[in-house]
Amino acid sequence: MPNKSKVSTEHPKYADMYPQWKKAEDCVAGQRAVHNAGKTYLPALKDQTDEDYKAYKLRALFVGFSWRSVSAMVGMMFRKPMVVDPLPESIKPLLKNITMSGVSFYTLSQETATEIMTTGRDGILVDYPVKGTEGMTVAMAEAAGIRPIMARYQATSILNWKTGRINNATVLTMVVLKEQATIPDPENEFAEKTEARYRVLDLVQRSGELDSTYWAYRQRVFRIDDNKDDEQVGGDIYPLMNGKVLNYIPFYFFGVLSITSEVDEPPLIDLFDVNLDHYRLSADHKHGLHFGGLPTAVISGYTPENPKDKLYIGSASAWVFPDPQASAKYLEFTGQGLKPIAEEMAKNEERMAILGARLLTSEKKATETAQTAQIHRAGESSVLSSIAETIGLGLTLALNTFCEWAGMPGKWTVTLNQEFMPPEVTPEELKGWLAAWMSGAPGFSDQGLFALLQKRELIASDVTLEEEQARISNKKPITPEI
Repeated sequence: MPNKSKVSTEHPKYADMYPQWKKAEDCVAGQRAVHNAGKTYLPALKDQTDEDYKAYKLRALFVGFSWRSVSAMVGMMFRKPMVVDPLPESIKPLLKNITMSGVSFYTLSQETATEIMTTGRDGILVDYPVKGTEGMTVAMAEAAGIRPIMARYQATSILNWKTGRINNATVLTMVVLKEQATIPDPENEFAEKTEARYRVLDLVQRSGELDSTYWAYRQRVFRIDDNKDDEQVGGDIYPLMNGKVLNYIPFYFFGVLSITSEVDEPPLIDLFDVNLDHYRLSADHKHGLHFGGLPTAVISGYTPENPKDKLYIGSASAWVFPDPQASAKYLEFTGQGLKPIAEEMAKNEERMAILGARLLTSEKKATETAQTAQIHRAGESSVLSSIAETIGLGLTLALNTFCEWAGMPGKWTVTLNQEFMPPEVTPEELKGWLAAWMSGAPGFSDQGLFALLQKRELIASDVTLEEEQARISNKKPITPEI
């Protein structure tokens, strides 16, 4: 039956980018996802049966360069805690459970960064329960456990979107989000099923006083029924903030270069492609080793009386043939046929190192200076800085909406760490600082030296000068053993 649903319509850019997003997600998910994709990433050999292909795929090894690279990038962004400024005590409890499902704002931010490094796209919806809140004050709603939440939507869940000009500005006018709803299984009381739901957020014009019109934010949820038609679940919802409907959609896009609805390429897609090429080479290499790596027995001049008779190889068996002209030999692979494959795999590993995985591999310190290593990372750091700044901008917008809905409006700013590598301090630098401090040089007071040591991460950022001085004064002298 053809699909008559309209709510499941995909944006042209979604349809174009979905294969890239799926490939990125599978690579980051690892070998299990790549193997499950079968011939999508590993084409079958000519005339290969299903059983032969299954064994061919099973021997292939997908090495997790993709996940390690994404994890490293996100780890560097969160090497230092992100900063929410200002951060009053009243907002801290809300940030510890921003989703009302146990996920903190910090974890949500890390998940967003992971998705950006994977697919290059993510989204956050700021939402507020509507049922049962009419007439409630903020304090009453908070006491009842009713409060705003944030919900993440990864690239493949942001199905469709539109923008338009309202009040001389380009704004988001519609977005369709695909979700999975858990429903009871009518045939098994102990099981549950999942069903696709489509959450539609849009701006519609409503009539006001004196025939005036205004834009209002509306939410609807749809499912696709057995006839492939759209069926709305529940009624139209118009969320209220401070007793008024919103005139904007509180959904925030996150991309590699911007926080608009524009679609960016996954930042590590080249690395993912090389990782998959490495996987295919691994399949061919293991295939060759399987069939050519072990010596093969070859017998000539002998025909068994019973075709079902078997010859066994091993120290417990000996072959004795009645024909003196019969012979048995081992066919052993000695050529260089597999060497080019192994060399190409090694080249791919080097390519992945250049594209991002080198951030995890050990440096060749004997041949590479710290300055050279820093230059090699400059490209990745500049891209990572842009991504960290973009994520910070998106989180800032989402958090300001969240706090205003929670009755704590303010100018909140979220900033992600951009000092991705620990700064190195040479012995000469440290010696110079101590000399300047001892001589009372300008800028090298106790506070100045302490601030410099903290900046270069020789002292923890959460330690005060007074605490450090107290530790030093309480230090017991070391008594040498006699």
